[in-house]
Amino acid sequence: MRSQDRQERPDAAVVTAARAGNRQATEQLVRDCLPLVYNIVGRALDGHSDVDDVVQETMMRVLDGLPGLKQPDRFRSWLVAITVRQIRDRWRRGRTPLTAEPLEENAHESDPRADFSDLTILRLTLSGQRREAVEATRWLEEEEREVLALWWMESVGELTRGELSEACGLTPQHAAVRVQRVKERLETARTVVRAVTASPRCPDLAAVLASWDGRPSGLWRKRLARHVRDCPRCLSSSSDLIPAEGLLAGLALVPVPAGLTGLVLVRVLGAGSAEATVGAGTPTASGASRTARTIGKLAAKPLATAAVGAATLAAAGAAWYTAAGPHDPPPRPAVAAPLSPAASSAPPSPRTSASPTPTPTPTSTSTPTPTPTSPSPSTPTSAPATTPGTSLAGRHALRSVDNPGDYVSQSGRLGVLGPVDATSSAATRQAATFTFVPGLADPRCSSLRDATGRYLRHYAFRIRLDTDDGSAIFRKDATFCPRAGSTAGSVSLESYNYPGRYLRHRDDLQLWIDPSDGTAAYRASRSFVLAEPWS
Repeated sequence: MRSQDRQERPDAAVVTAARAGNRQATEQLVRDCLPLVYNIVGRALDGHSDVDDVVQETMMRVLDGLPGLKQPDRFRSWLVAITVRQIRDRWRRGRTPLTAEPLEENAHESDPRADFSDLTILRLTLSGQRREAVEATRWLEEEEREVLALWWMESVGELTRGELSEACGLTPQHAAVRVQRVKERLETARTVVRAVTASPRCPDLAAVLASWDGRPSGLWRKRLARHVRDCPRCLSSSSDLIPAEGLLAGLALVPVPAGLTGLVLVRVLGAGSAEATVGAGTPTASGASRTARTIGKLAAKPLATAAVGAATLAAAGAAWYTAAGPHDPPPRPAVAAPLSPAASSAPPSPRTSASPTPTPTPTSTSTPTPTPTSPSPSTPTSAPATTPGTSLAGRHALRSVDNPGDYVSQSGRLGVLGPVDATSSAATRQAATFTFVPGLADPRCSSLRDATGRYLRHYAFRIRLDTDDGSAIFRKDATFCPRAGSTAGSVSLESYNYPGRYLRHRDDLQLWIDPSDGTAAYRASRSFVLAEPWS
């Protein structure tokens, strides 16, 4: 989905004319590209005072290198690649102290030293989960922000995955792995933000935060995520989080600050040309800085419409959440000793989904308790027979293949991967034991029920435990089809209504249903061994 204020991609004819030295085309090219460059740099550098410098340096390098661009239709990929190189160069050189003073004409605006998260929230008037998602970006490592900035632009419709991978110098498969890793850490950071900002705050979390200096960081994200994962109160508070893709789709770009467009045009075209763009009848300002501010005012015209568009999209996001279907992160698939990759018969094979990561689209479903509908789920149409002598029926524990001491378990209503052994409490052992019954949506698959009668199901792609509400969507969300795991005798559980998404654990050991990224690590994270029940 495109962002509301998306700039049209520069036409190849405009790029060709600018490459030939046409000043009008060059100015148009700068205006078209500046919002994208500013948003990538701003998010990657987290709104540091160097952002304006890096943006200007990037545009200068783009214009300097334009005559050598042989394929005008690949201009956008080339532009983003240069932007990424400039960001990396700035990280290598080290950043300057935060000493920037506000421009004279912008003194009434927000503190220029505020990070990019503040600017995004302020200028796009964000609230609710969109605001939390933006705040969560502060908790990422510096090296993760580069990929975050590009994926963010992809999510709002400004970049394609091909352009993203080219900019990073990666193959599409490797880029997908990097993006998935950053997305998982962003989701973890969102749970941390939700826990830290809760009122009243969890008493145990308050004790953990006693030595915190109040500055978000990757290190503290890891520390606090461990607490959130093991604390039913903190974990349950984040059970309603919508996947970030659903929040970012169509989100407006952060408008370029007043004055920056003028400064860039002054550097690129010269003060005389910049003044000419103001138009006849406009008094010419003395000095390049005054010219820059004048042009900056003209460049800032879209600010009001961008804010209105963002507010409209925020309402659309809320509507999507109310009507969007259950999609939850799957737990780590268990390894079933009797199941083998060469099984002559298997549970129903769902139709292949066109996209590994479907974009949520509102659909309506009548259920006893309103729940978000799923983004265009597929339903199985064929049903190969199961392996002779193999049955998942009965009570089992699901032991992780890549974390052998951890089992599919629960914390409050959410599915997690947790340690269990003979010395664990009765409650811990009971939470890691499930009864496999014929699938609620298809008896050829399986549903997992805990000791209290709740079923393992996905909701917003996250695994949780809920009581059967009798609805068709619940039955589908709570049905998983066994597939061969990553090791002999192991099993993976594929979502019945989201083919290609498997129950797996992420780095923070929370359970989701995620699409494959083609790596051995992913295959291991969705593989489990069926073990003897703990209770």
